[in-house]
Amino acid sequence: MHRMSPFQRHGHRDGMALFSMTSLLVLLVACVGGCDWWLRITHVSGTVRIDGKPAGGVQLVFEPVDRSRPRAMARTRSDGRFELGRQGPGDRDGAAAGEYVVRVMSDSDGGEGVSIPARYNVQSDLRFTVVPGRANVFDLDVTTKP
Repeated sequence: MHRMSPFQRHGHRDGMALFSMTSLLVLLVACVGGCDWWLRITHVSGTVRIDGKPAGGVQLVFEPVDRSRPRAMARTRSDGRFELGRQGPGDRDGAAAGEYVVRVMSDSDGGEGVSIPARYNVQSDLRFTVVPGRANVFDLDVTTKP
């Protein structure tokens, strides 16, 4: 006696529908762990000092290690303080949970004219991990002396 496969037993169309629904379920399950970053946008703030003085008009860029997440940016106020905003969908400021490389740059539109060493921007190895449900404070003392 010949055994029928589930596709043959229920007909070709039913089998294709079952296959399509199974594929969709697999994609949804795979996406749950990585597609919900926008639900975990978290407030991030801090202060930047250059050679011990508050750094006003400095640009900070938080580049996610996971490139599927949006970057977050801020410009320091005159007292050196900042709060991150983000590039990406939605209207909540902050950064998605995860690990970031932080780059600090002089802002040509109002910075105080201080040259930021490459070790803080193009060659930055500064890291910060944004954790949901916790105060995420990034304070940084930039040293311009070698």
